[in-house]
Amino acid sequence: MKIVFVSRSPGTGHSIEMLFKAVIAELSSGSRVSPSQVVVPYISQGLRNVWQNIQFVRNVNPSLVHVTGDIHYIVLGCKASQTVLTIHDCVILERNRHKSLRFMLFKLLWYYLPMRRAAIVTTVSEKTKQELHQYVGKLASNVVVVPNGYDPAFTFKPKSFSTEKPILLHIGTSAHKNLKRLVEAIDGLPCRLVIVGQLTDLDKAGLTVRRIEYEQHENTNQTDLIELYERCDIVTFVSLYEGFGMPVLEGQAVGRVVVTSNISPMTDVGGAGACYVDATDVVAIRRGILRVWQDEPYRNELIRAGRENARQYTIDKIAARYADLYERLLN
Repeated sequence: MKIVFVSRSPGTGHSIEMLFKAVIAELSSGSRVSPSQVVVPYISQGLRNVWQNIQFVRNVNPSLVHVTGDIHYIVLGCKASQTVLTIHDCVILERNRHKSLRFMLFKLLWYYLPMRRAAIVTTVSEKTKQELHQYVGKLASNVVVVPNGYDPAFTFKPKSFSTEKPILLHIGTSAHKNLKRLVEAIDGLPCRLVIVGQLTDLDKAGLTVRRIEYEQHENTNQTDLIELYERCDIVTFVSLYEGFGMPVLEGQAVGRVVVTSNISPMTDVGGAGACYVDATDVVAIRRGILRVWQDEPYRNELIRAGRENARQYTIDKIAARYADLYERLLN
């Protein structure tokens, strides 16, 4: 089976690319699938770039195409009977639900038409499948849930917890990643905040005013990201919206205690191995951080349960589920 994975242009993000890089590596190690990857040339900004990306993918002619990342519209340039589409979330619709014209454009080009055309549509969580039902109705009935898996490079690395000055790792700086409330929650606490992502001047001002000791990392490659996980004491992932929530799994796999939001899909992904808090409540976030900081037996139990939970999401299991879908489609 020759399969081409089509992914978004560099500069849009990296988490999805890291995930499918691991999937491709796992599939390549077996005998069932012969995968390769192409990247569309343009960032999805403006209808001209969208159209050029669709024209670009028309020249891709493998046995099967798997479209990943937030370039769902690419399916419109692929052969319908040979296309698998993975939808990670509905965040584009969430952001534009109060802008009727943009909302309808994204709904049509990113969701409705690609989902009608693709032979198989997958998504990464039951929560996203429910959202698809909300936005496109019965068209989402046959969507297959295949959860994300973490790269095997994220391995257990024991570390003594620093009770005097723990390091908190926060992944992502988009508005829904909730950095502002996290900063408010740790105001006055003797800790160091490690942030992965771009910071606005307003973000920096908030950190400075509250005298938060922090460091920032942008364009982080996988090796550096793993090192940040290994250095930290607590993974703080108090996001307001996710399609899946990879930092929860990555933190668990490395053996770090995770504080995350008490909403789906984080509660589904994290299982019994995370401290769940109301991410809209600064006091609740602070209370959760202090509990894993100060209660050693509780912290150690979360780490143990987290490592056990992460074993359900190893990349070999996820790749095998995709391979089964490919065979079902081609046969």
